[in-house]
Amino acid sequence: MTTRSDIEKRFVEQIRCVDDLAQIVLKGHLVMEEVMTEALGRFVLNPEFIESARLQFHQKVKLCRAASANEKDNSMWALIDALNSLRNQLSHSLDAEKKQKKLQTIRELYDREFPDGNPDEIEDMNPDSALCMLALSGCLGFVSSLLAEIKTFEEMVNLHRPPPRA
Repeated sequence: MTTRSDIEKRFVEQIRCVDDLAQIVLKGHLVMEEVMTEALGRFVLNPEFIESARLQFHQKVKLCRAASANEKDNSMWALIDALNSLRNQLSHSLDAEKKQKKLQTIRELYDREFPDGNPDEIEDMNPDSALCMLALSGCLGFVSSLLAEIKTFEEMVNLHRPPPRA
C-alpha cells in the first residue's frame, strides 16, 4: 500500500532537478499553440468564437491544416503531432519508457525533415532536449509561414468585403 510518505518521496524525487526537456517542450508547445490560434482567428470572419470554442491543440492542428492552401499534406504536420504527443506524455505521465518511444518518433521525423540538422552537436545540452528544441524551432518556422499565408488571405478577403451597413 502506498503511504503518504511514499507519495511525498516520489514528488520530491520528481521536482529535485529542473527538467530541461519538459521545459522546452511545454513552452515551445504553448508558443506554437498561440501562433495557430492567431492564424485561425485571422482565417475566420468572427474570431471571437475561436477562443470560446476552447479547442484543444490537436483540433487547432487539424483546422490549420484545413486552412492551408498549399501545405495541408506537408510532413511537418506529423512532427507537430509527435511533439504534441510528447507534450501530453510529459504532462500526464511519468512513464520513462513511453517518453523514450515518443522521443524516438520525433528523432525519426526530425531526421527526415532536417537531414543536415544534428542536435547531438549542441554543446552543454542533453541530446533529447536539443532534439526537441530544434524540432520545435522548425515547427515554429512552419506554423509562422502558415500564419503569413493566412494574413495574405485575410488581406485579400478584406479588400473584397463590402463595407459594414450603417
